[in-house]
Amino acid sequence: MVRTSAVACGLLLLGAGLALAGGPPEPVWRELEPGLEVGRFASPSRRPTPDGDLTVLRIDPGRFALKLITTAADDPVPGRDVVDWCAEHDLLAAVNAGMYQANRRTHVGYCKVEGRVVNGFANDYLSVAAFGPLDPADPPFRIFDLDEISLEDVAARYANVVQNLRLIKRARENRWQPDDDRWREAALAEDAAGRALIVYCRTSWSMQEFNEILLSLPLDVVAAQHLEGRSQARFHIAHPDHASGPGDVAPGPLLPNVLGVVRRAAPPAAGR
Repeated sequence: MVRTSAVACGLLLLGAGLALAGGPPEPVWRELEPGLEVGRFASPSRRPTPDGDLTVLRIDPGRFALKLITTAADDPVPGRDVVDWCAEHDLLAAVNAGMYQANRRTHVGYCKVEGRVVNGFANDYLSVAAFGPLDPADPPFRIFDLDEISLEDVAARYANVVQNLRLIKRARENRWQPDDDRWREAALAEDAAGRALIVYCRTSWSMQEFNEILLSLPLDVVAAQHLEGRSQARFHIAHPDHASGPGDVAPGPLLPNVLGVVRRAAPPAAGR
């Protein structure tokens, strides 16, 4: 585990410099509606990003649900643009569900959607995101570490399970080593309150650097997994009260599988 990296030291120096110089104010979460907030943050970028190069959508799983959508096997088109996925399925936001195989349809790891296993092959990636608990006593959303719990146990408890490359192990462990390979990143994280965080950073960082940035921001991240990188990383917020910013919407590749955000159905009114 790396804790004293150069980027972490740089973040501390950056924060101190901004404070002394009367730099930009702390980012403020903007509520799209109760339980759904968007925030913009500035990573220690190599070029100025006054609008913030890192966008986070914070989701209360008690009010909103994640929806895992995959391309139908008989669909002649292998996927949709992220904007089209939102329009077609009435999603408030959408992001890559993870990396996919060479056939441009199949998720690279284990994938279960609403109780149906669409890819039963489990690779060696050590992170699974799970939602739709079969027992109401279980958390509505959780990122599990597969070196702490078996995939079989998670799959038996949740209707939706998606396996991806681990970024941050619970609780707050960055196990990546420094690397010269850098890319823009789309990630899924969980905070200490059990909220889901969709994170998109349009500045290229190594995974070790990106993790340190996530852990340094006021997000209270406890676990995270990689969804996609480079030009394949796509994120779109379709909520009507969201004003798009740089990097939010642009023509991009077709995605075969996405994680969407939808409102939970209101509970029925109590009878009189």
